[in-house]
Amino acid sequence: MKQSFFILFLTCSSLLSQAQAVKSFPPQERVSKKMAEEMRASDLPAVVAIAVNSNGERIDYSYGKAIWSEKAPVTPQHIFRIYSMTKLVTSIAAMQMVEKGLIGLDDDLSAQLPQMTKIPILSDGKLITPKNRVTLRHLLTHTSGFGYSFTDRELAIFDRSKWEYKDLPRRFESGTQFLYGTSIDWVGRLVEKLSGMDLESYFRKNICGPLGMTRTWFNIPDSLKSLIVSRGWRGDDGLHPLTETGDRIPTKKVSEFSGGGGLFSSPADFTKLLQCMLNYGEWKGVRILKKKTIEEMLKNQIGNISMANSFSYYVKGSCCNTDGITSAKTKWGLGWLIDNEDKPYGRKAGTVSWGGLMNTFFYIDYKSGIAVSIYTQHLPFNHPATTSLFAKFSGAVYSAK
Repeated sequence: MKQSFFILFLTCSSLLSQAQAVKSFPPQERVSKKMAEEMRASDLPAVVAIAVNSNGERIDYSYGKAIWSEKAPVTPQHIFRIYSMTKLVTSIAAMQMVEKGLIGLDDDLSAQLPQMTKIPILSDGKLITPKNRVTLRHLLTHTSGFGYSFTDRELAIFDRSKWEYKDLPRRFESGTQFLYGTSIDWVGRLVEKLSGMDLESYFRKNICGPLGMTRTWFNIPDSLKSLIVSRGWRGDDGLHPLTETGDRIPTKKVSEFSGGGGLFSSPADFTKLLQCMLNYGEWKGVRILKKKTIEEMLKNQIGNISMANSFSYYVKGSCCNTDGITSAKTKWGLGWLIDNEDKPYGRKAGTVSWGGLMNTFFYIDYKSGIAVSIYTQHLPFNHPATTSLFAKFSGAVYSAK
């Protein structure tokens, strides 16, 4: 009897400890006041920031105009280009394939994606035939060798005039290095191959539809196009005045869906996905992944491969700088970056995160039970106008004072 009571006591204590670990939010009014002060010194014409926690608390902050030249205020229901935040959705779809037994993380993909595995490796200016197989784990962790022309110097100058492949050459044997690039686009093609559906349809049926993400699309329905927000440009160096560009609404439908960066979404929609992931794959009675799958996604999947200088190169105009993106302690899980350092404002080591080209960012701090995201629309990427504001919003959310 005493032993049973002791076990019950330990169980209750453990559950209480877990509940106490969830960071409670300060009052909405306090955060809004702090952000209003910050916006006085900002040139951003529009921003939406949202924080949620495991206790169901929520903080929203919106500032500015949805269309910069008009009067309507921006809201969490407006639609943003989220670019590489698409990678999280595609990674979730891939892990659903794994759960269904349609593919293994370490299966050779030469049968499913022969057009991918045949692509040569570019090394010291020469094209060589790959020796190592490519797996889903390699793709999800950006250790496949595929890069972007704006993240790798050799790919930036590579002559494609007589190139027969759809993607650029790989840069190294799979599983040997980290290079951020087109790997998740290949994951999207794998999901289409295994499911027999295009990526738009698959997302709607298995992720966006079940979670009620009605404003998340590759091709925005005509009825929603008026909700797409303005976007702008600060010049190649990011130092020029922010100027609105004239291509707010896409004029052509896409038929090839980029799992690495093609989605539009609203802050309200993407927060539903973050809430679901924060709650280990379930939200409001809808489960999109098993808890053990999320736990695997949170683990370091690249071993001792260093990410310290992973973003040391970028093409002028695509990125302001790479400050703060990675460090010697940074690792990559299945679909997102793992930050293994605490932040001064309270965010815990082990937080997973990523962002999108037009300065949208998210993170999930599982230790604190918090998911936070911010949405702006301007280039170049990683601009301090957004990153500094995101840090201030995070500081306000974590503050108990």
